[in-house]
Amino acid sequence: MFWADEVFSKGKEKEVLEDAWTPSGIVHMGGLKGPVIHDVLYKVLKGQKREAKYIFGFDDFDPIDGLPVNFQDKFGQYMGIPTFMVPSPDGKGTFADFYGNKMREMFKKLNVEAEIYLASVNYKKGVYNEGIRIMLDNVIKVRNVYEDMYKHQVKNDWYPLQIICSKCTKLGTTKVTDWDGKEVTFTCLPNLVKWAQGCGTTGKISPFDGNAKMPWKPEWSVKWYTFKVTTEWSGKDHMSAGGSFEVAANILKNVFHQEPPMARGYEFFLWTGKKMSSSKGLGLTAEELLEVLPPQIARFLMIRTEPNKAVEFNPVGTDIIPKLYDDYQKAANAYFEKGDEELARAFELSQIGKLQKVPAIRFSVLSQWVQMPNMKEQIKKEGFEDWTKYAKVWVEKYAPDSEKFAIQKELPDAAKELTGKQKELLQRIALELNLVKNAESFQTQIYELGKTLELNGKETFAAIYKILLGKDHGPKAAWLILSLDKEFVKKRFEEASK
Repeated sequence: MFWADEVFSKGKEKEVLEDAWTPSGIVHMGGLKGPVIHDVLYKVLKGQKREAKYIFGFDDFDPIDGLPVNFQDKFGQYMGIPTFMVPSPDGKGTFADFYGNKMREMFKKLNVEAEIYLASVNYKKGVYNEGIRIMLDNVIKVRNVYEDMYKHQVKNDWYPLQIICSKCTKLGTTKVTDWDGKEVTFTCLPNLVKWAQGCGTTGKISPFDGNAKMPWKPEWSVKWYTFKVTTEWSGKDHMSAGGSFEVAANILKNVFHQEPPMARGYEFFLWTGKKMSSSKGLGLTAEELLEVLPPQIARFLMIRTEPNKAVEFNPVGTDIIPKLYDDYQKAANAYFEKGDEELARAFELSQIGKLQKVPAIRFSVLSQWVQMPNMKEQIKKEGFEDWTKYAKVWVEKYAPDSEKFAIQKELPDAAKELTGKQKELLQRIALELNLVKNAESFQTQIYELGKTLELNGKETFAAIYKILLGKDHGPKAAWLILSLDKEFVKKRFEEASK
């Protein structure tokens, strides 16, 4: 049975799935895994005719605590200010909108059916007011959770809340030190964090209706409490012993007297054995991923392997992408031909809209075709146009040099390596060109001509590749030859066989 179909064998009457992300930087391809996993779980529930809801939070109330190098001069003044209060780099909306819109576009392309909510809107509307009040009224219990888990004393003036400073509008630099049941006392500290400087303001203010924000671990428990979340998975780093999930779960149990949602940790994508990291330049952005993969295959990549298993995905100079296309085609065949049930289910849950058959040709072959002149009509005739743009991107950005080729305008130096028998072969092929009817039979004919000259297959086809590509290897020779102007081929073969 496919892993996602096993999750809710014993479920609640209504399932509420939740996930969240902070819109303050590029959408990394690894950042799509959580949204897609939850979407698949949601679709499984819908398929079971269960009552289910999938909500996804854009945590736009989080303060800016780091910036890309190219933004540091222009946006350095906004460090510590919530992203929903910072102007957008493109002048349209907010800083959070700028990145949030990119994720919305990813959701649309990948058919992630989540109800998106903005943290800033929920705070302003008072959605979390009850949770904030309960948290503040029971602050000793919250402190006890941290003390029990981390084995160190929490100060009596620590509260799980930060205020938007009434003077400098920074959030990340403020500290709440008291709660009187109506208002909190706060100070905007100059040296609370290294990445932003507070203004020194001290005051009292209501913590409700968007004036304040909880740290994300206590906030996580409040969201579970408020939305009655039943399922939320997260990266394995959050699920480790003593990690973020355990803190939030203990707060939920000890302060709100509820059980935490069903949760599992999912593994990361690896880049040559290392965890992908946008800050370290390891991995692809979501946009780069969807340049080389159709959305269906991107979904397939996210879900075909059980979430608790790491997946290596460094496409640079490797055959990982062609192999992924091959696996997707195998899954499609399993679905349409009633084959391997798990593969078929992975294919089914990867689809967007109506189920469609996939091209029969292998991606590696298509990537050769897109490099051949005059193959556009053949590609169209075979119905492979949908994958063509992805094959071009793979060749241009990721393919090993061995998979790249170009027709040489002049006779390559490699032609000097031809033997007498190889030159004779080229002469015979040139004589047959006008009689060729199709590539398949022509490929066999070339091989047979080589045999009559006592050339093995490698020697036969290397002669063609050397004079056309300057290499000893390449795509299927017959298709390559027929993709070119016949007079050009004749002239080149005659020149090389002298």
